[in-house]
Amino acid sequence: MVLVKRKSRIHGFGIFTENKILKGKIFYKIPVSYLFNKAHPRFAFIGDSTWVNDPKILNWVNHSCDANTDLKVTEGKPSLVAKRNINADEEITCDYNNTEKGGTKIHCRCGSKSCKGYFLRIK
Repeated sequence: MVLVKRKSRIHGFGIFTENKILKGKIFYKIPVSYLFNKAHPRFAFIGDSTWVNDPKILNWVNHSCDANTDLKVTEGKPSLVAKRNINADEEITCDYNNTEKGGTKIHCRCGSKSCKGYFLRIK
């Protein structure tokens, strides 16, 4: 599996796959060394008082209201799982509202037909 950082139409840079990813596949395991129990503006909240700073992949995954990926935490180990088949050269996206419940509303620019107009971000 090859994931690369490139210019995104959603926001700044994003993560793209060079290979097709099948629905239900765990395609990226976030290293546990990137997990923290404290908030930081550049960290992503993943639930249960756990924050992640993954400068290689997760920090660059943009929000979409029609995301193709879920962030799953199993036995304390976070990973990215395909919600549907993802085509080669497609941007990897997550719905931040699933992990950042209770956060501040941020204007959304995902461009999906089902866009809510905002996403949540805990600061």
